Amino acid sequence: MVHSSLTLVKNKNTAIKYKYKLPTQVEFVTLESAIAQLESEVDALEKYAQDLLVQKQQEHTSQEKVIQGIQELETLAHKINALAIQIEAEMLNFTKVAVEVNRCYHILQQHSNAQDIEWNESTLRHPRPLNIWEVHNSSIPIVIKRGTKFILTAKVVNLFPSEQAVDAKTKAIIAQKRRNSLENWLAKQHTLKHK
Repeated sequence: MVHSSLTLVKNKNTAIKYKYKLPTQVEFVTLESAIAQLESEVDALEKYAQDLLVQKQQEHTSQEKVIQGIQELETLAHKINALAIQIEAEMLNFTKVAVEVNRCYHILQQHSNAQDIEWNESTLRHPRPLNIWEVHNSSIPIVIKRGTKFILTAKVVNLFPSEQAVDAKTKAIIAQKRRNSLENWLAKQHTLKHK
């Protein structure tokens, strides 16, 4: 009698081999041994079917987790980006208020300095008033989606958008006014010095 085998592939890593006999000559088998052989083969096939079912269930569970995870990531990305928009608006508002307060703060410092200090050569070199605020970092977190990838990154907030909107002609006029003011101030200082 010739023995052969049949291999059933479960997945890339596992395979089940079944051995069976090919009769080359008529062989008499008892009914009990034939039933036992068939029961063994049926048991092996049932186990293979159960393994396939478990594998399919695991794949389905993994797919569900991925789908739910992507939905959760999209929700979180939307929340982060919505908060980033709110933070950006608040940062711009903060900048607007800080610039105005800083102007008033400079005026107060200059006024108190003018009353307390006698004008002489050293007065011309006194330090500029300190600012009441500073910017160390003006970036906010945002989430960008490219294809199926979520990218957590940062966006730099332009805290002075109106300054960029000023055209070149207006900048030249402002610069000329500042130069004229400086020249007038220097002339006054010169006349005060020689009195």
